[in-house]
Amino acid sequence: MTVAYERGQLNEMRAFYRTMGDTSRLRIVHVLASEGELPISDIAARLKLSPPLLSWHLRRLQRLGLVRMTRFGREVRCTFDRERFAQLNERGFRTLMNPSSSR
Repeated sequence: MTVAYERGQLNEMRAFYRTMGDTSRLRIVHVLASEGELPISDIAARLKLSPPLLSWHLRRLQRLGLVRMTRFGREVRCTFDRERFAQLNERGFRTLMNPSSSR
């Protein structure tokens, strides 16, 4: 069975793998997946990342929908969206395992 993927889906998967290909972003995802919701300041302290650098990485993760940020007063808290991660990961797996898919 041949499955044709739309350019938008392929671009989304490319963005997913590019985003997850960075060590700092993998560490952020690991902390959020294992610890749950955390303030940005806690993530920065645990990973020893400067707040501007952490914010840059979080924006990349947020653009894909992997991280949600919620403001509570002056504090911003982050959560990892497991469902979105599973969706993107499954889509990538199906594409890679289907050698007849279009490029």
